[in-house]
Amino acid sequence: MFTQHTIALPDGSMTLRRAPGVPLAERATVALLSAARRTEGARVFVMGPGITAAAVWAARSGAAITAWTENAAEAETLRATFETERLPVPQILLQDSFDGLDLGSCDMALCHLPRGRALQVEAWKITAAMLRPGGRLIFSGATHEGISSTLADAKDLFGRVGIVVRKGGYHAGLAERPPVGEFPPPELRYETHALVVEGVPTEVVGATGVFAADRLDMGAAALIAGMQIEAHMRVLELGCGTGLVTLAALRRGANAVAVDVSARAVTATRRTLAANGYPGSPVQLSIGAAAVAGQRFDVVLANPPFHKGHEVDLENARLFITDAREILSPQGKLYLVANAFLKYGPWLQEHFAHVSCVWEDSRFRVWEASV
Repeated sequence: MFTQHTIALPDGSMTLRRAPGVPLAERATVALLSAARRTEGARVFVMGPGITAAAVWAARSGAAITAWTENAAEAETLRATFETERLPVPQILLQDSFDGLDLGSCDMALCHLPRGRALQVEAWKITAAMLRPGGRLIFSGATHEGISSTLADAKDLFGRVGIVVRKGGYHAGLAERPPVGEFPPPELRYETHALVVEGVPTEVVGATGVFAADRLDMGAAALIAGMQIEAHMRVLELGCGTGLVTLAALRRGANAVAVDVSARAVTATRRTLAANGYPGSPVQLSIGAAAVAGQRFDVVLANPPFHKGHEVDLENARLFITDAREILSPQGKLYLVANAFLKYGPWLQEHFAHVSCVWEDSRFRVWEASV
């Protein structure tokens, strides 16, 4: 599952064992560590996409690392890399919310800012909450992903925020938790929205960071239109998001299982299914199909993400295709939706004998693949 990469750090090279979908974040790490220069204190809090290399750098100084993430692939990358580097494995908090953290306990925080204003505001709030009074935050963010506009949010919390490094398309800066004041962690809220799916009134539950949290995504709608599912079929959705595709399968009488790499997506799907009359349907946190390895399914459904920031990245699509091939029954079928400009046909043909487009419009294609 892991790919191995050699990463240069200021104190020497390291081996990064990266789970699928986790960014290498080399330029973000260079900018961050150029701003940090040295580790301060005995406890360091880390968070953000691709933060593992910076966490290793801090751990090499002897600091104890606490990491928060809601992404299972990020958590596995941290664990596997620290084991490879023969460093004490960090306290890794893999959860959808910020409940149960040891607030005010850290001397320093290292943060790669995520994409999106709402997630960036969360990052400012939780790093401030985790730092002791006077503790320092070092952060980096891509110039094209809104770091300039979110600095005002940081100043509201920290008072003074300074950008000290501009390198490789990233800005990195410093902030210090004020000696007085209240800095509660951000509150995660799951919100319910009404919509119609296949002519049926439906409630969808979503939260910050969950894809299409308040609507039926057009790609998901295309997948629902193109997938062919009969009653009692055993169905798996890879990358369930808010769970609307799994819900459509359940409504057709399938025995459906949903998985996602995101802890927030897992909770959102559970809540969506319960809100629509399917409480207790199995939903699991998983990197690809790892959580259901060894099981067999009649149908696998996938709407793989293909954006990483502003760039096209098809690593998750490749993972979904190869995993689907492993877990489908001999007569099973994969239904995968993709934007029309993405050429998935040749990839599918590498793993499946029969590949065809069973539904399309000007924007999307639904591919059917079987052995």
